[in-house]
Amino acid sequence: MAVGTGTLWVLDFDGTLYRGGLARFAGGISNADLFVHLLFAPGSWARRWRFLRGGWGIARLNGSASRGERDAACIEAFRSLLRREFRADEIWRAGEGMTGGLDGRALAVLGRWQQAGDRVVVLSKAFLPVLIPAGVRLSAVFGRGVEVVGNRLEEEGGILRVADKERELRAILPDLSAERAVVVGDTEEELGLREVLAEAGIPARLLAVNPKDERLVKAADVVLPSWRQAE
Repeated sequence: MAVGTGTLWVLDFDGTLYRGGLARFAGGISNADLFVHLLFAPGSWARRWRFLRGGWGIARLNGSASRGERDAACIEAFRSLLRREFRADEIWRAGEGMTGGLDGRALAVLGRWQQAGDRVVVLSKAFLPVLIPAGVRLSAVFGRGVEVVGNRLEEEGGILRVADKERELRAILPDLSAERAVVVGDTEEELGLREVLAEAGIPARLLAVNPKDERLVKAADVVLPSWRQAE
């Protein structure tokens, strides 16, 4: 890790930066909007029906595994459905159409808090066809490059679980320069990211926005019920 000045912002995406349309009723999960965008993409009614039926089956996935493992199973099943029914360019085009779902309040607040020399990383279990166009818009709003890390569409094994997010953060830290960090998110997954930063010798504060579990609330340095409270 290079010694430097400024703050490293490690941002969650779903429910933190992204609210969207249908996603706002599903905890801000961008895959909900990705599903809708593709459901109404040009194509045959037969494909649309297969996709709808497949999505309904994924929504009903259940089991005794942890929440994180259930989430990973749903995302893996969704990726298989996407790749079976759509070309890669169709999925990327849908992702590009979702940048309007970014939370305007989040962008305004974070843009105001950032200073010259800060670095921004978005670390998420959303798919890269959604994250990369969102990263381009975030870069324009924040006036600095934004690095995104997320679920890969093409590669087997490219689905991030909690431990994978921590591994990905460790992998990119040597290329970043900061003297402090702020981790922003809404689930307990952010606790491990703060620990990774502490292991690297970077003091990090944890900001919980619209937190979804009590563990995060208790561990966070600052808790905001919504971005509205920071305006």
